[in-house]
This record gives sequence, C-alpha cells and structure tokens, in this order.
Amino acid sequence: MKKYYCVYWRDNPEIASACYEGENQFDYELISRLEGKNEMPLDFNLRRIKEGKDGLTIDDNTVIVKDVWLDYQPNSLVWPIMSEKFKSIIEASLKGNEQIDWITCNLRNLSETREYYILRFNKQMDVLDKKKTLFMDERKESVIKPVFSFSKIKDYSLFVCPSSYNFWKIPSSFYVNEEIKKKIQKEKLTGIEFEKAIITE
Repeated sequence: MKKYYCVYWRDNPEIASACYEGENQFDYELISRLEGKNEMPLDFNLRRIKEGKDGLTIDDNTVIVKDVWLDYQPNSLVWPIMSEKFKSIIEASLKGNEQIDWITCNLRNLSETREYYILRFNKQMDVLDKKKTLFMDERKESVIKPVFSFSKIKDYSLFVCPSSYNFWKIPSSFYVNEEIKKKIQKEKLTGIEFEKAIITE
C-alpha cells in the first residue's frame, strides 16, 4: 500500500509571512468571490513574524529573515501558496482525476515582487474511511482526526480532506503521494514539512 503525506509549513521561530490585508472578510467569503477567477484581486505583502517569550512580533523588517522567499510560503489566509517550482512538481505528477487549478498572486517584499500560485481543488473528494475517522459530531461534517481509505485515494496524486463550507476548495492543508514527496525532497524545496497520513485498505 502506497504512502501519503500531509503537507504543512516548516515550523520556524522567525519567518516572512505573506499578509493579505486589503479586505476585511472571512476566508470562505473570499473563496466564493474567487469562483471563476484565476488571479487574486490584491497583492500580499511579506512581513516578519518572530516568536518570542512575550508573544509574536510582527513588523516589516524582512531584511533580517534568513529565507524570505520560500517554495511553500506561510501566509495570513493559511492557504497553499507555492512557488513556480513547487507548482511544476505537482503538475508533472497529476493522474488526471484531481481536478485542481491555480490562482496567481503577487507577493511583495520591499522593492521586489514575485508571482506565486494558490492551489485550488474543484471537487469535494470522497476519501475518508468514515468508520475510523474521528468526527466532531454525529453529522460528520467536521473532521478531528482523518483516516483515509486507500481504495478511495489510490487514483489521486494529491487530495484534500472533506470539510464544511467551502474550505476544501482552498484548504489549509492537503495530502500528496510518496512520488511528490520524493521530488520535493530531491529538489530541496523550502518551507515544507511532511506528516504521514493514516490510511486503511
């Protein structure tokens, strides 16, 4: 049985995070507004976030951050924002069933602007082993601890866990197969950590 992994941001006490500050709205409202669009209406600005004994420090002093431009960029929306390199690895590994597309966005840091890509899923995926997944309530809308069925995920190179509202479209986390994981590690993409997914037959 093949292995799959959750992709998340590498924990670092000091990072440059892409902050989307132009619109005061909930994430799910912004996701809805992006339906049928492939470009963010506003730019992200990179800001330094540092963990300290007195809490978080947030400022514009990104000059002192070791790695500002990451292949998997932390951001205020907690969305999967990727470099061209990361995007290319995913696109080269698709099996044709994933139904994803991309939203382009600009990340600004001081006088420099770079184009990044937001991963978007276009179908709600039936991937859970519902008997073994831990849900928040009996309606089984909110997942606490997902367990995936291999028979349901085997035809995907990447997939997303079902969720309420439309958060599955642009999720805070997603899963990739071992092929993508190995490519990411071989190419030494930055800002990425993996956690092995729990899978049943």
